[in-house]
Amino acid sequence: MRLTRSQQTTEVDAKIAAHSTYIRGGDLPQRTTLYDDLLPSERVELANEAHDTLSNYVTTPFTEITRKSKNKSMSQSLFRVGETVEIKSAHSPKPMVAVIVSFHEISHKDGAEEDENLLGSRISPLKAIVHRFELAGSTAVHRIVRPYVKNEVYYLVKDVLSTDISSILRHCKVSQKVDESPNHVASSEYVIDSAYDPTTGLYFPIRWDEFLRDKTTTHQADRIAQWNISTHGLLSSISHRGAQHDSSSSENSGHDDEATMSEDDDDDDDNDEVVSEGEQMEEEELDEIHADSDDSEAGGIKGSNKKNKRKRRNDTDTTRTPKRQKRVTRPTPHSKAALKARRKFKIRPPTVTKQDNSTLYAMEDDPFLRAMYTLHVGERPDTLPCRDDEYVTIFENVLGLLQETSGGCIYISGVPGTGKTATVHTIIRELKIMASNNECNPFTFVEINGLRVPEPSAAYPLLWEAIVGHDASVHGHLRVGPKEALRNLIVHFGLGSSENSGPACIVLMDELDQLVTTKQDVVYNFFNWPNLPGSKLIVLAVANTHDLPERTLNAKVRSRLGMIRINFAPYTKIQLVEIVNTRLNRAREGASSTRAVIKPDAILYAATRVGGVSGDARRVLDICRRTIERVHSKGREATIPDIMQVISLTQNTPTAGYIAQCSYHEKTMLAAALMEIRWTGVEEFTWEKLRSRHLGLFQQLNTHDDAPRRTPSEEQLSSVLDTLVSAGLLSVESGAMANRKALSDRKVVMTVEKQEVKRVLVETNQRWHAILGIDA
Repeated sequence: MRLTRSQQTTEVDAKIAAHSTYIRGGDLPQRTTLYDDLLPSERVELANEAHDTLSNYVTTPFTEITRKSKNKSMSQSLFRVGETVEIKSAHSPKPMVAVIVSFHEISHKDGAEEDENLLGSRISPLKAIVHRFELAGSTAVHRIVRPYVKNEVYYLVKDVLSTDISSILRHCKVSQKVDESPNHVASSEYVIDSAYDPTTGLYFPIRWDEFLRDKTTTHQADRIAQWNISTHGLLSSISHRGAQHDSSSSENSGHDDEATMSEDDDDDDDNDEVVSEGEQMEEEELDEIHADSDDSEAGGIKGSNKKNKRKRRNDTDTTRTPKRQKRVTRPTPHSKAALKARRKFKIRPPTVTKQDNSTLYAMEDDPFLRAMYTLHVGERPDTLPCRDDEYVTIFENVLGLLQETSGGCIYISGVPGTGKTATVHTIIRELKIMASNNECNPFTFVEINGLRVPEPSAAYPLLWEAIVGHDASVHGHLRVGPKEALRNLIVHFGLGSSENSGPACIVLMDELDQLVTTKQDVVYNFFNWPNLPGSKLIVLAVANTHDLPERTLNAKVRSRLGMIRINFAPYTKIQLVEIVNTRLNRAREGASSTRAVIKPDAILYAATRVGGVSGDARRVLDICRRTIERVHSKGREATIPDIMQVISLTQNTPTAGYIAQCSYHEKTMLAAALMEIRWTGVEEFTWEKLRSRHLGLFQQLNTHDDAPRRTPSEEQLSSVLDTLVSAGLLSVESGAMANRKALSDRKVVMTVEKQEVKRVLVETNQRWHAILGIDA
């Protein structure tokens, strides 16, 4: 038996458990208790139990069970192997649908001592093994779009579920779907016509009555695997979806989403002898991968290395020692062989869809209003200019991991406003289109922004929702706390990832530096889980600095991050001009007036000013939009003086004006705070560290003419700190607990925008530009 993600989505019905007694029937021979006979939580407890082992227990399989209730409102029920039932779900008001494939009872072995401190006193003795159906439209998975009727279910090809006997609610009816199946059926009646593979996203026709009759004719209630559908040899035509094919092949992909199911699914021996053409191709490609790998031992594999072939023996030699076949080990997700194999996937440019221009077309035929609308930072185009290389690199790695059904981490860095998150969103949108067209494996997607979660541990429930396929946009967020979600994720990845049959999960961790804690446990788990076998978790970590792992993360966390790192360089002035012109061209689409609203030299001037400081595309868009807004009433084109006036207004804020008038030591302390944040990756730091950083920076700068020659004392630095705190630029830890600490141990945090402080320091004196760095 295997563990799946759905094993943690069932829940014991408290009313049934409190008022019911059970009588089993149709006992089969006892056997040794297996590790898979336990529930996921029991398996975790057993792994942590030093004095209890499976040798103390015995399992008795049986074929039917009678549930008698002490409550008169609950009727007596008889459940048998092969019957379809509804099971209480832990995270959804709708029950899960499943077919019973086995029952078993776990008890102490004769002679074994019963101790209340051992696991045996805390496990559930009666368990049901069921094979789950998936209710059509119930999960937020990006896959082939199929029409379905109400209460239509899909039989999952491999989804055996172990659950407590008290989780079974009632019987239900599953019948074959016909063309005349009504859209309105009873709540406990379901229709079916397909089996579904969540890993590949493929559907297989199934005749449920014949399938059920075939599985229940033999009373092998303890043979769990016979209820799985073997797709071996059925995927030859689509085994290399996403590889380099002609574009015309994708047009016929709709005919490949349904394959013919074998009649002898339970005959594992016969199916193992069938080798499809697609699998032979996969073996040949695997040999090629290992031949190119530096540490591969594929030299002994036939056809992998011609130089190592042995000479043929003489024809007279009839006695040959049979060759010992070497076992081919698949490359790890981050190995050189795996990275090279991903280049075989065809990376296509972003699909240019028809954008929602309803708001733009509804405007007056005013070129100024249309330009201001398209230049808004919240308006995202279909394609992102000047990021083609980064797009191809990220797309290649994500699609490769997705098609390999393996997990991995990709670290994406770059200063703010360089298109990191927008590029990832473009790639995810393209992958959704491919999944709906059966061009890549299905997947779920979740975005975790470090600035939008109340605490780093709040990322666990969001990931758990994506793992179970919960659609938060429709049903709201699950009522699962961070601790419970973490326990579920540990069980899922730690015990069941090796044979996980669910779809892949792509996680976008934006603002990664905000998720780093002192223990670094959150980022460690998110980077460690993709490296577990069969996890199918792809993590895209986005941060503002390229050296965050080296500066902030410890060696254990860095080792899990892998070697796929992609850096987004700041936009140059030429690229910023192209970005602005692309949006202005969109504003002219469908407009009767193509009048220019801003001069090209004005755009170039704004791009030069922004490109020399930060290269932030959002800032140059905001400057151009505000300039056009100011000249709208005048009805003329915006010029360079208009751009200069807007830049002056945006920079002359009260905060910027105060920082510009600060003393030398006040500016030095602000620069020291920026450097401390940059090098530690943490927003808060102690006064001792800030003071030490200030003195080191002072010794570095005391060679300048305007720098004071005398080293400041501790009292003078405390006075500088008090001045900055009074101005609202810094904040010092306060409260009853903080008052008990020495001043050197109190936490200090910067309370203003770091980019604004950096910009003002750079503009007042160019020496801060080299000290703070362009990627600070």
